[in-house]
Amino acid sequence: MAGSTDLAFDWGGASIAFSVERSERRTLRIAVTPDGEVVVSAPTHARDADIVSRVRRRGAWIVRQQARFDRWRPRTPLRQYESGETHLLLGRPYRLLFQPDPTIDVRIDGDRIILKLPQDKGLVFRRTVLRHWYGLHAHRVFPERLAAMLPPFERLGIERPRLVIRQMTHRWGSFTAKGALVLNLELIRASPSLIDYVIAHELTHALHPDHGAGWQDLLSRIMPDWRIRKDELERELL
Repeated sequence: MAGSTDLAFDWGGASIAFSVERSERRTLRIAVTPDGEVVVSAPTHARDADIVSRVRRRGAWIVRQQARFDRWRPRTPLRQYESGETHLLLGRPYRLLFQPDPTIDVRIDGDRIILKLPQDKGLVFRRTVLRHWYGLHAHRVFPERLAAMLPPFERLGIERPRLVIRQMTHRWGSFTAKGALVLNLELIRASPSLIDYVIAHELTHALHPDHGAGWQDLLSRIMPDWRIRKDELERELL
């Protein structure tokens, strides 16, 4: 990464700020995060003026995306990882039940997630244990969903990418310049059909780096209902 810059452009009498992340890539990519932030990935030597011009041309799309995300606010309150909270796994809601126990264990029992920990362990420890448990599920499920979604892309010459699973702040996934598919650990809370959408979304970027007509046409051929899945993902997990 060559560094980050904050820029802005005027749109409809208002100033829209965005951050620029420069790296050794050949194309410019614009993304709007669930928080409404605009993040631009740009080649290292791209001039600020050229970036602003390109981003301004996508102003209408950026404003629509921000409005779409804004519809689902306020977001779910911050988790305390205490008994009674609802937590999702693969789109299904479970009620968390904390049980004081000398051992450390997480398991599903019917419609409950049983979290066993010593009584003196606080929020940070409870969150860490549960995220590790989610991570185990993600490392099992995500490769399975990638294998299921890959065949139509392989027929277009796309090889199976290296899969990276990590906590991401602003995105559900990304497809890197080096051909790696990165998926947000939090995506394990979504149903398999929505995980499939994110995988297909990112694999389409292997051929079309932006969200232009080529990207939309290809994704529509592979997953005709992708817009419905996109809306469902935003409703379910935001």
